[in-house]
Amino acid sequence: MPKKHPSYRQRKGYTQALVTLTDSLTKQRRDYWLGEYNTPQSRELYHQVLAEWEANGRRLPEPPNAPAGPADGVTVVEVMSRYWRWAQGTYSASEVNTIAQVIKITRQLFGSTPAEAFGPKRLRMVRDAMVSGDPSADPPRQPWARPHVNKQVQRLCTMFRWAAGQEMIPITVYQGLKAVETLRRGRTVAREPKRIGPVSDERVNAIKPHVSRQVWALIELQRLTGARGGEIFKLRRKDIDTTGDVWTFTPNEHKTAHHGKTRTIYFGPKAQAVIQPFLLARPVDACLFSPSEADAERRAELHEQRATPLSCGNKPGSNRSDEPVHTPGDHYTRDSYHRAIQRGCDLAFPPPKELARQRVEAKGRKKKSLRWETEAEWKKRLGPRWEELKAWRRKHRWHPHQLRHAAGTRIRRDFGLEAAQIALGHSSALVTDAVYAERDMAKAVEVMRRMG
Repeated sequence: MPKKHPSYRQRKGYTQALVTLTDSLTKQRRDYWLGEYNTPQSRELYHQVLAEWEANGRRLPEPPNAPAGPADGVTVVEVMSRYWRWAQGTYSASEVNTIAQVIKITRQLFGSTPAEAFGPKRLRMVRDAMVSGDPSADPPRQPWARPHVNKQVQRLCTMFRWAAGQEMIPITVYQGLKAVETLRRGRTVAREPKRIGPVSDERVNAIKPHVSRQVWALIELQRLTGARGGEIFKLRRKDIDTTGDVWTFTPNEHKTAHHGKTRTIYFGPKAQAVIQPFLLARPVDACLFSPSEADAERRAELHEQRATPLSCGNKPGSNRSDEPVHTPGDHYTRDSYHRAIQRGCDLAFPPPKELARQRVEAKGRKKKSLRWETEAEWKKRLGPRWEELKAWRRKHRWHPHQLRHAAGTRIRRDFGLEAAQIALGHSSALVTDAVYAERDMAKAVEVMRRMG
């Protein structure tokens, strides 16, 4: 487990903030004064000193000359703020959330730095912060994988290219950032991501009793067509061409739409059987798979299973909030779909009894009753064993992307690489071959059995 970074603190009797660092070689300790305590400038300088300390192999850096303060000209945070507003109206919600991650790290380190002074050296310091993570953050930020770090650095460079196009900064700033080399496999301490593979039918079928029929329909469509989840979340009746024996759907929003490419998803007889129940008694412009509809069906099922007489207890709908914080939408999103599958995996593959959530006595009630412990109580009870629970979940959960991998592997095995390329919507078979469709190793085994 990575060690926590030295803390940002205030020494008793002083108004200044400081951080104490230790030299990794000489073990010498030194205090770095950062300016007025609990100000944005001193906190930014704290992150800068830590980044330089990490970049030097935890050797003591030179003390900062002065706290960071308001700078002349356009600052880095101003560039990112304007780009953020532009990105919200241009990119998808998932891409905007990803951009927010790199903005947060860069703002912590160099928010008040003049944009013209943000060069390759500072970009490498931001990249090092992505690689090392921040265990002292709340919540702790885990180290990012090498490919993700490279993509985030590219997004950061794109911000400065956009700013140069808006005449906020000289184009030479962006050109300098592009001189920073990418992280190469085997030549960096950044961790390598675990390769995503297909998920077995047994693991998928196990969660069927624990998800709504809407979520299960999305799962089935992904398994049968190889579609991305985001391509079918907003599927409507009027979007489906049902003229032929194989239905087709051409989504307006998909991964490569901004490159001017089209995407067609094909629904065969099995996929049509999945869609058919959702076409009945529904407006043509309504999304077929609705979380609000799933929630209404869940509540109706709970009502049917109610054991308390209607004359006693809460009447249906009487205990609902007038202004709920979260309300189900009219279509699923990447996050809501992923959460539904995770909950299904947790119910289908419960952890050992000693790690599972337990019932505790509900206090403050006249009649003795039990309730489920809160997550905070659960975590406190397990203590260090909470990591065991997290490891159990990682082992028994699967990701929606694995459904697409499973479909690609099956199509390639039964119908060949070109068919898998068309079904998955790739412009090049190289992507299908290298990323999504696992090779049929049984063929190589058979060849060696005969030849070797």
